[in-house]
Formats: sequence, C-alpha cells, structure tokens
Amino acid sequence: DHYENKGEGLSEASLWQAITQNGNLSNFAKVVEACGYDKALNSSQVFTVFAPTNEHFSAEEANELIAAYQAEKGKMMEDDNTVIKEFIQNHITMFSHSVSENSKDSLIMMNGKKTVLTSSLFGNNSILSSNQLYSNGLLYTIDGKAQYVPTVFEYLRKDNRRSEERRVGKECRS
Repeated sequence: DHYENKGEGLSEASLWQAITQNGNLSNFAKVVEACGYDKALNSSQVFTVFAPTNEHFSAEEANELIAAYQAEKGKMMEDDNTVIKEFIQNHITMFSHSVSENSKDSLIMMNGKKTVLTSSLFGNNSILSSNQLYSNGLLYTIDGKAQYVPTVFEYLRKDNRRSEERRVGKECRS
C-alpha cells in the first residue's frame, strides 16, 4: 500500500499514456519509445518523470538522440548506452516526489546522479507544470533537457572513446 498512488486528482492513465496524450511532449515521447522505456512508464512501477516540452526540446534533437542510441545499441550493456544514461535516466527517478511551496529536496535519478528539486526548479530547469498524478507516478514538465554532469571517470572514458574514434577514422582515410 505504501507504494500505490491513492491521492486526490489521481488519473487512471499511466505516465506513458499521459506523455503520449500530451502533444507538447511528443519529442520526449519519441525518444522514450525508441529506447524502450515506454514499457517501464506503462507498468505498475512508480516513477517521477521530468519531461522537457517541445518548445525546449526539438524534433531534431530527439532524432539525434535516437540515432545515437541506435548506433550504440548492441555494442554495450543497455544501461551504458549514452542516450539511456545521459538523457532518459537523467529525467526519471523512482517513486513519487511531489513539491509544495517550500520544497527543497535532492533526488537520485535512475542513472545515480543527484538533482535538486524545489517548487520551481528541477536542477537548472524551470518547472512548467508539477505534481500531475497518474496511476504509476508523477509527471512534471520542464523548460529544457536536464543537464548531465559526468564523473571524472565517465568523462575520461568518453574522451578515450572519442580519441579511439579519431584514430580509427585517420587509419581508414590513409
């Protein structure tokens, strides 16, 4: 009972249904579906989702993320895929996290990164709508993509991949 939503204003729709029914979240929905996270957001597991609106997350950006996801798919473990780790999991946290006027909380996102949540901000992004309660969690809309801050290890690993890609590219041109 502790994990079930039974509050006032509860919609019978899932988070995924809410996202797909909101035309202003279509770019976010496209990336979530392409990466297979639509199944999780349509399940009984409880999440809080911070979705960037179309005004702040363009179709071109969404298509670039989908292409990057497809390029890495099958080459590494799913949770190590850059798009899943740095975008999808950076906008979703487990359980319901609501805000009130004096809220200030530190959330642990699905990728393990911490993000500050106040009544008006999610990290560095303004909250456009909050506390939208659905059958499996809460939906917020925000004014941009959540910033991903890599650890030193993640940064070095990504830099090594880029160096390797440049080296292979030079060998192919030779």
